[in-house]
Amino acid sequence: MFKKIAGLFLAAAVMCSSAAITASAAEAEDDAAVAAADQSGEVSADGSSEVSADASSEVEAGNVVKFDVKKSGWNNVKTVFCHIWKADGSGDWPAWQSKKEKCKYDASTGIATYDLSMTGNTISKSDGRVYCVIFSANTGMQSYNAIMSGKCIGDTLYCTGNQLENPEDSEKKANEAKWENNSDCGPEKKITSTGNIIGSAFPEGESDATLLATYLVAYYNDEAKTSFTQKLLDELKVSPTQVMGAVTDRLNATNNPDKDTIAPAVEKILAGCTDPTTGKKVDKTQLDNAKKTGAKAAAGSSSNGSSSSSSNGGSSSSGSGSSSTGAVKSGVETTIVFVMAGLMVSAAGVMFLARKKKED
Repeated sequence: MFKKIAGLFLAAAVMCSSAAITASAAEAEDDAAVAAADQSGEVSADGSSEVSADASSEVEAGNVVKFDVKKSGWNNVKTVFCHIWKADGSGDWPAWQSKKEKCKYDASTGIATYDLSMTGNTISKSDGRVYCVIFSANTGMQSYNAIMSGKCIGDTLYCTGNQLENPEDSEKKANEAKWENNSDCGPEKKITSTGNIIGSAFPEGESDATLLATYLVAYYNDEAKTSFTQKLLDELKVSPTQVMGAVTDRLNATNNPDKDTIAPAVEKILAGCTDPTTGKKVDKTQLDNAKKTGAKAAAGSSSNGSSSSSSNGGSSSSGSGSSSTGAVKSGVETTIVFVMAGLMVSAAGVMFLARKKKED
């Protein structure tokens, strides 16, 4: 009789242990699912087609940009289009005046509204000046490139009436466009093919030095265009050394196959210029160092450090997720250890009672 009771007791302990292990495993699966759900809401760094809960709420709140046709003085307009792209040329964006670029146009108010989700990309209010935008109409009218940041969401662009020289073709004119509430964005700053400076706003990462660097890289072997170099240095108030460094950085970043030809040619052009920041002829040793190392060499190392840090921070977020999963696994293991200990104690108790009964 005693053996039967002991056997039942041991079986019950095993069943309880199995139930505890099953419950712990289920709890682990639930915790892992929650951790996965937490991470699934992350939006990719390049802001492509993944839409987070924040982005969805922005759409509901009016994730749009607008264009004032009446204020711009455009007549006989029936259809308005909005062309948006990344200033650095990255990503996939709708084709010019395609169906995905069509705005909702209210002829009575003259306001054309474009839903940014139609681009197929996530544009958030926290984004910097990384986009360019052009509004155009069925009449052939179009605005000049305007820099756009996430802060421009909900804002209205309009043409001021000023005619700018087209950067690529001096025979053509461009309609200057500005935002009503974001003065730091607006007409993109560029140097035209005739050496004139137009616009006022830069996309992120660009400056007066990189502006002139881009011009010289494009026209380094065109004497008529490079003859404007001193004038441009004076107007932009940048040193030849800064520009030389920016040229090197640009050539390296784009892995330009002609960099060994372009860099010396640009150095020769800048070597004959006066530095408007000092009023003296450029220091040729510094100019040569800039050609070799790039303007961002010193600052770039600290910048890269920050980026690295930021990147690691992102990884750390994923690491936290992994830690959570690790904690869940540890919980299961701990439970199993306690259950096994319980089994051993139970078995020891049964053996003790059996021995005692035998002695009695």
